[in-house]
Amino acid sequence: MKNILQSAFLLLIFQLMGSIGAQAQLINFEETWQAFLKDPLTASVSELPKPPKSSVGDYAKYHLMYANSSFCADELIDAESYLKELKSMDKSQYDKYPGFSQRLADLEGKMKAYYKVDVLWKRHLQKFDVSRGELEAAEEGRKVCEKGTLAKYYQMMSMAYYCEGNEVEALNQFENKAMRIVDKTSLQAADVEGLPGEIKRSKAHFKVLGQLNKAWKTYMDSDVSPGFEPEVPLYTCYTIPNMKAYMLRAMVDVCKNGSEMLAKIKELEAENTHDIPADLAEKIGWLEAEVKKYNGNLAVLNKAWGQFTSSGKVDPSLKYMGEYCEKDAQIKAYTMAGTLDYCNIGEEMLGKIAEVQKEYNPTLDATTKAKIKALEKLVKEDAARQAKLEEAWAEFVPQDTLNSIDFAFEYCDKEAQIRAYIMDGRVNACYKGEQRLADIDKLMASAKPSLQADTKAKWEDLKVVVAKYRGDIAALDKLWASFIQNNDTIYEEFTVEPYYCDKITQVKSWCLVGNVNTCEQGQEYMDKIDSYTKTYKLKYDQELSCRITRLRQQIWDCRYWELVRQAQKETHEERERFGPESAEMMRLDLNNDKLPCNTEVLYEPLGKIGVRYVIQTFLCQGTDLAKMGDPEYYKKIATWVDTEVLSKYCEANMRCKKDFYIYLEGHTDGHPFSFHRYKKSLGVPKGTEFTHFVGKGEKEAADTIVKKTERELSFDLKSNMELGIARAWTVREQLQFMKVPITIGAYEHPSKERGAEYRRVDVELNITNLLLDFYEKRLAELIEESGIGEKPKDCKG
Repeated sequence: MKNILQSAFLLLIFQLMGSIGAQAQLINFEETWQAFLKDPLTASVSELPKPPKSSVGDYAKYHLMYANSSFCADELIDAESYLKELKSMDKSQYDKYPGFSQRLADLEGKMKAYYKVDVLWKRHLQKFDVSRGELEAAEEGRKVCEKGTLAKYYQMMSMAYYCEGNEVEALNQFENKAMRIVDKTSLQAADVEGLPGEIKRSKAHFKVLGQLNKAWKTYMDSDVSPGFEPEVPLYTCYTIPNMKAYMLRAMVDVCKNGSEMLAKIKELEAENTHDIPADLAEKIGWLEAEVKKYNGNLAVLNKAWGQFTSSGKVDPSLKYMGEYCEKDAQIKAYTMAGTLDYCNIGEEMLGKIAEVQKEYNPTLDATTKAKIKALEKLVKEDAARQAKLEEAWAEFVPQDTLNSIDFAFEYCDKEAQIRAYIMDGRVNACYKGEQRLADIDKLMASAKPSLQADTKAKWEDLKVVVAKYRGDIAALDKLWASFIQNNDTIYEEFTVEPYYCDKITQVKSWCLVGNVNTCEQGQEYMDKIDSYTKTYKLKYDQELSCRITRLRQQIWDCRYWELVRQAQKETHEERERFGPESAEMMRLDLNNDKLPCNTEVLYEPLGKIGVRYVIQTFLCQGTDLAKMGDPEYYKKIATWVDTEVLSKYCEANMRCKKDFYIYLEGHTDGHPFSFHRYKKSLGVPKGTEFTHFVGKGEKEAADTIVKKTERELSFDLKSNMELGIARAWTVREQLQFMKVPITIGAYEHPSKERGAEYRRVDVELNITNLLLDFYEKRLAELIEESGIGEKPKDCKG
């Protein structure tokens, strides 16, 4: 008796302790919930235990608080997960709690604002065209607790103000708002897509603007441009700073830079939407008038000058004489004309040169001065020109280098002429070495001059240098042969020279390097090949032409698969938007007062373009197999599939319905089942194939076996397995009208899993190709937008 009393007393104590502990947890949970209702930013939920799902109210509150906490901590995936679980509950289960709906609406509004700002942010990263009006329309983004959204919002607002021409406010938005969030809060910029690059871009941009404004003020105060070398990033929405930079460069040297900078300014003016400041407009007008004065073609002059300085000759078709703003160019024109016909007009041209120098005192480079001197010497005497050449020779001999080639190439003394060829060929060995050796051979054959030892030695040195360039080409040709032999592959490591004299060899070298890491660097070398081909009007044999084509194909493949991945990503995003939304719509439609039991509709992604809807029809204790065969219930499912799913994404050919199949799974709970007889035959034929699942518990996977029924299931059932088959078969009979393949299964839950939640039929709608048309259409759009066009056609060779 005494032992019995002691046992009863101890039991009472343990019950009281458990009750007190549970009550303390409830108090702590409720205090946190009340704090959350007052201020969701300050309520601490980190230590709250997760309530069981059976505690509906606390379960809903827990998920709302943790969804809010995760969102404010920049953990969007967790927030969505908590919110999704909350949304899976019946709204009536939590709407009754004071303040719950308001806090839920507040969180959903903030998350909507986050996504709205994120859409603008993605466009901003590509186009920089988000307006202040759009941002003000998304002003809720400034009120969210998620700091990444705030940083993106003010970063875009900075750019919007800049596009309006308000540089001061643009800088304020960046430094005092966006950067304060980055620098003064826990936000990690690297966690926000595109933000590190934007910060780097803005810092560099505002730094350049500060330098530009300082330089422009100096110019306005002194009327002397200090120049401006830094590049001002060009944003078409506001180009006034770029115009100022071009004007500063033009005014450093109007003759040298005026035409080019004016053209750039005019190009910007054509699309400018802002009023041009009066000081800038005045300077543009002055520059236009100054540029119009002169008729000399500087491009033709430079080409002629290049020929003249390299060979001493000028193509007669190059009409380089004219009036030049650039007085050094004017002197070049006079110098060339006088030199090429020094016997007749040499002295006249020297006089004109003297007049220009006296009036304008232009700065001349060493080559121009040398050519004037050469003309003077031509006019005076050949001996003086030869003396100049000997000076150059003395400079050249020690190290085979010259500061400049400023001597003529025709002399009475043919050894002097050969020395001129040697020096020119050595300094410009790649593109003139071969020619100068030929010139020397020709002169030696015709004049047979006697050469001094140092001349012979330098002649031999020139031959060695030219042979070395030939060797570089031979090495590349060998590498190329290996590349062709191994089906456009090189297995060993290799290096190429940065420059080859032979242009075809140069193209081959780029083609080889372009085949290494093609997706990363192929386009870079393809651009070089294209530029080289256009510049030098190159023609290629079939072998090289095909390799260039195949490199283009590889580059195209890289870009194409990048677009494929983007299309897949957008298709998945569309599926994740539509799938849960449509599943919820169907769930609401299937649950009504006429149905005795609850129905859940779950969404799952299927493959890359498909969806799976699992319609869980729960069976109440009193529901028999006849209730499961309500035709109207299943017509609703079919109608929903046609009108709310297939019609959203299927084109007229209904390709998306291909491989659509249904799997039905009858679940039985852990209650033992030995026998039941029915008045009407169930009609399950012997040999019917089904999937049998035998559940083991929460942490263990069910045993799965594909079987066939060993007898006809007609009027009686003898096991949970047969009951599960019968449930699935009954639904199958109602869905046959959908004319899609249907398979069945039976799931036996273990004995500890009992109750209505385990008595159900799962209707799996597997629409394997639902978003096929969406994906292909989006891929086609991306390909069109990218401009990659059709894949280059293959070639043989």
